[in-house]
Amino acid sequence: NYTYQYWRPAVTVDNVVFSFDGSHLNVLLIRRKNEPYKDKWAFPGGFLDEQETLEEAARRELKEETGLTPKRFMEVSAFSELDRDPRGRPISVAFASVVRPTQTAVKAGDDAADARWFPVTELPLLAFDHEHIFRKALWMLRIGFLNAPIAFLLLDDVFTLPEMQRLYTDVYGRNFDRRNFQKKFLSSGLLTQVAQDESDRKNAHAPLFYRFNEGGYAEFRKKLWKL
Repeated sequence: NYTYQYWRPAVTVDNVVFSFDGSHLNVLLIRRKNEPYKDKWAFPGGFLDEQETLEEAARRELKEETGLTPKRFMEVSAFSELDRDPRGRPISVAFASVVRPTQTAVKAGDDAADARWFPVTELPLLAFDHEHIFRKALWMLRIGFLNAPIAFLLLDDVFTLPEMQRLYTDVYGRNFDRRNFQKKFLSSGLLTQVAQDESDRKNAHAPLFYRFNEGGYAEFRKKLWKL
């Protein structure tokens, strides 16, 4: 048997899951069932098992504690501060994911006493170093919005421009001029207007709905690379 001569820390994973309800960008938290930080809010996560990858561990822990199974996981960063966990020296690797409004039903299980969505602007005090993890994950989400159609994975299949603007306001933590915001996206080729039925056409105040235009996004990316 080979004896490993170096100290080996434990490894954990944490999940930062975002959703949008039409008014607010939300993040999923669980209330811890056990010590340390019993009854405190934290991100779903846990220890890496011997026979799984980091992403497999993130998927397993998220499903066990909340029932959610997002398709895509984005690695955020590793967190290794010396005092981040009173149990010893676990190094955590955090993952971010997004779910559509129709996929937000959660049910607490395993080590979670409760599972709930919180607006990103109204988070409770978080356990461990999870506030630091949240800030890094939100920063990664902002970068993702610039480089991929992540915004459209948070919206319904059809949406209004005011809903889209509220999403961007929460992600970037700033207000956008309504006219400029709408003008930019309407001219981008990223949106396709959804046909209105006859009753809506007769109502001057009926909202206009849009959906993501994949073909338009491909053209948008081509133009972006030529700049």
